Amino acid sequence: MRARWIRRALWCFCIVGLFLNVLDDPPLRSGAYLTEVTTETATVARITRSPGSVVGRLFDASGQVVGAEVVSAGRRRHVLQFPGLRPDTAYRFELEVDGAKEAGSFRTAPDSDEAKVRFAFLGDSGGQPWWVWLQRTPLLHLPARWGWFADRTSVAGIGQRIADYRPDFVLHLGDVIYPKGLHAHYFSGYFRPFGDVLRTAPIYALLGNHDIMDARGQQMLANLRPPIGAATGDGRCFSFAYGPVRVLMLDFNLDLSGERVEDGHPAFEFLRRELDRCSEPWIVVASHFPIRSASRQGNTRADLMLKVMPLLRERGVSCYLSGHDHCYQRFVTSGDVVGLPLIVSGGGGKDLYDVRPDKYAAELRSAFHWCSAEVDGANMTITAHGLDGAQIDRVVLELPMAAELERLRLTQPERAKRIDSRRHQ
Repeated sequence: MRARWIRRALWCFCIVGLFLNVLDDPPLRSGAYLTEVTTETATVARITRSPGSVVGRLFDASGQVVGAEVVSAGRRRHVLQFPGLRPDTAYRFELEVDGAKEAGSFRTAPDSDEAKVRFAFLGDSGGQPWWVWLQRTPLLHLPARWGWFADRTSVAGIGQRIADYRPDFVLHLGDVIYPKGLHAHYFSGYFRPFGDVLRTAPIYALLGNHDIMDARGQQMLANLRPPIGAATGDGRCFSFAYGPVRVLMLDFNLDLSGERVEDGHPAFEFLRRELDRCSEPWIVVASHFPIRSASRQGNTRADLMLKVMPLLRERGVSCYLSGHDHCYQRFVTSGDVVGLPLIVSGGGGKDLYDVRPDKYAAELRSAFHWCSAEVDGANMTITAHGLDGAQIDRVVLELPMAAELERLRLTQPERAKRIDSRRHQ
């Protein structure tokens, strides 16, 4: 009898042991992914399971090799840059990793205001599948290591919808990885569900509050490699142009400077400097935090309403994009003839928040979604798409005109000139 109970206890101990997190996380890896595309260069990255070599080749539309680079052995993070490209031109790249080949394609940024531009944006996609929490256990470590399990359905669905859209680039509005932005969760929460997107378009991401919970966001900066900005010397705030569109990506997390955004805050000073010098007809400003919200977290950032909002209106910004609240919201500010659209797109795959009526809201929806933006001439059409493909919202923005354009002519003459050119096409 005693021996029988000892055997049962040992069996129970062994079974329980299979579910204990006693092993290391599987090593982070990725497929080939674009990190930046400009008028003249393209940057492709790859994270391998173990140190090795990666060979990259670039082809033009005719299949001719136009660039090659070999990354030396002995590293896991590989970054390949292809310079000397032509603007608004299609290319195809190929990476050879451990004898296997991976391919992707892209189009360089245009250098003309006449170019049509299409991009996508989303936020708060970093929800994890169930098996991630058991990938350090003896039972599931190897299946997780070799990628045998499925991704979270909502996140993978959003990723596939965006890939099918074939945008020129994608803006991620923060909270790339839940719950704390750890390296161990990037494969399941980002690289795999967005793998098809990353092979054809760069995703430019900004830091959300969950992304900075461990090491102040260093994992995201290392893995996604956003452009280096002058404000903080890293990728926390950055700006880039794509034809007639200028995008400003801002880190309004409060760990940067004190309790609120004000004069002297690195992100606010960066925003002010960029708005002083940029001349693109369309200006898109994005951060993780909404200026206005009709959802669970509410209007918690009065500093953005009081300090950032007046500057955006004064400089004729085309729209302000944010995430943070897990739903879709679009607001038009009071007192504007056309209004400065405030769009909250936080339904990228994590759990959803409820919405409540708001007198400034043009559309509110608690739904998984992503958004597309298409720039053509004097119009920008923004559409919110549900996970099922249904249209949630659609708004057409116009370039400044009449009194607003004349006001810009006094403070931003070069931008006003470029807007005139677009309107007379």
